[in-house]
Amino acid sequence: MAEGRTLSVIVPVYDVAERFLAECFESILGQDFSDYELIIIDDGAKDDLATYIDSYDYRGADVHIIHQENRGVAVARNEGLRLATGEYVTFIDSDDHIEQGCFSTITDFAKKNLLDVLMFGIYLDRGGKRKEFSPYLTDIPLFSDKQKEEAALKCLVGILPFYECPPASADAAGSACAKLYRSDFLRSNRLSYTPGLKRAEDMEFNLRAIDKAENVGYLYRFYYVYRQLETSATFVYRPNGIEVFSDSLHAIREYITSSIKTDLFMQVYYMRCMFFFLESMDMDYLNPKNPDPLFVRLRKLKERSKQEPYKEAFANLRGEHLIFARKIPLFFIRHGMIVSLALFYTVYRMFTGR
Repeated sequence: MAEGRTLSVIVPVYDVAERFLAECFESILGQDFSDYELIIIDDGAKDDLATYIDSYDYRGADVHIIHQENRGVAVARNEGLRLATGEYVTFIDSDDHIEQGCFSTITDFAKKNLLDVLMFGIYLDRGGKRKEFSPYLTDIPLFSDKQKEEAALKCLVGILPFYECPPASADAAGSACAKLYRSDFLRSNRLSYTPGLKRAEDMEFNLRAIDKAENVGYLYRFYYVYRQLETSATFVYRPNGIEVFSDSLHAIREYITSSIKTDLFMQVYYMRCMFFFLESMDMDYLNPKNPDPLFVRLRKLKERSKQEPYKEAFANLRGEHLIFARKIPLFFIRHGMIVSLALFYTVYRMFTGR
């Protein structure tokens, strides 16, 4: 692996279809920019997929492959950061890909504006249909302090009605996708992913990164293609899945405690607690794959609502920043009306598709 590259591209691989991984690799190898190293972290992939990675034709690119036991995406990304020698670092998930011109444009924009962190636009791809996803609606070469605070809020919850920093959109900014980081900035601030987190690990990392960064910017270009798959970790049922959310929320709460944050930031955190609670209800407690009888699942959900971090959030979340459709679930939760909550959320999902 050559040293002194402009860009390090880190691709963690665990369980992905070969055709998607090939599309990911080809989108990287086909860039009009060659001053990069590709770091592939095989995080316990099956033998045939590991062989596929080793035997792939990388056409002379600077590629470094690490095979390790499955330890989760946070540890895999950290291993990539440890190995990275580039001036900048970006992450690409193995079932996603990038558009032509990505590397040259984002590195040029970051250099020109001396950025520690650069965000850019995403295409959400579901079944071949694309939708633009962008937290901002124009280039922002350098965020003001107010805009930087807003970016941190967007890491927690995207759809908020109270922003004072135009031109913001309703889309979030916490994903590992579509980000570029200056390597020296990450190293000097000892920024890495928190091992053990399995959901929202990128949100927690980006909260700390944006907080530490002096120069943050946004490029209004759609270069990252995020493939939404029902088999991804975002959609898969898992027993005790709410604990996965809770681990991330506890880590975020620890970050808030160690920082001086406004009441608004705390309200946004409480909103995230409620969103994760509802998401777990939908993915896990109401999932047909859950083997428990429905009344048992709903009883467990009610019990969990009275435990941290949800207990604090439901007690302190105020309604002024919630849309009406979110105020109703909060009312049901506070009054212990979990059956009504489940019925309302099921109907809400049917009509909105969310």
